[in-house]
Amino acid sequence: MSHLFKALSLALSVLTLSIVSIFAASCGSSGNQYRIFNAMSNPNATFNFDVTINGAIVTPVGGMGFQYVQPSKGYSSISSGSNTVDVYQAGQAGTAGAQPLVHSTVNLSGSNQYTIVLMGNSPTGPPPNGWAAQGFPDNNTLPSAGNVELRVINAAPSLPGAVNIYIVPTESIAGATPTFTGVAYGQPSQQPTEYATLPTGSYWVYVTTAQGTPLFPPYNFPSGVTTGIYTFMLTDTQNGFTFFEQPIPLTDMQ
Repeated sequence: MSHLFKALSLALSVLTLSIVSIFAASCGSSGNQYRIFNAMSNPNATFNFDVTINGAIVTPVGGMGFQYVQPSKGYSSISSGSNTVDVYQAGQAGTAGAQPLVHSTVNLSGSNQYTIVLMGNSPTGPPPNGWAAQGFPDNNTLPSAGNVELRVINAAPSLPGAVNIYIVPTESIAGATPTFTGVAYGQPSQQPTEYATLPTGSYWVYVTTAQGTPLFPPYNFPSGVTTGIYTFMLTDTQNGFTFFEQPIPLTDMQ
């Protein structure tokens, strides 16, 4: 009887340890979320891209197009720590011997949401213009009702240096102060803050040089949202010869 009791006790101890280990592993690997935005441009990039994270394909059949975000709404789950992001021409991920066009590692800390941006305008060029994947942490604490939060990520290597961003309620920046200053390639808006909090309304978004010269016609960000968080992506054109003359708005949270 004593041998049976010892065997049963050992089995229960192993089972308990296994349950605790599984629970700890799940707690350590959950909590992060991500989305992918494709800003990779190239004179020959007429194809879509397959993206894998830690070896698993995360983009739809047929690949991910230029200026698309995946998932189209919300975020997907991802593990904490280092995650490998590989980008292939559509249809090549998982093919024997296929080499990724991009092989990057993004480090994600726990319980955050991230925008992973595929950027660059040269498949073989050196940094900063070479193709790469970069993770940007998102601050998705909703503002109070009646307000919106806006930020900018510069993924346009063809822009002439760091740019200023004006988000104004009228179609003019005469006498206005930049909402963000010095937004460099590969960086989010940071000065004076990363996110600007503004009351709900219809706004015009200007992208200018450091001296305040508009680089392209203003983008009208419409009204009708009672609260929310938005990211404006600055990209090159798909052929990579110049910058795309309109910011791409992403809905972070509503």
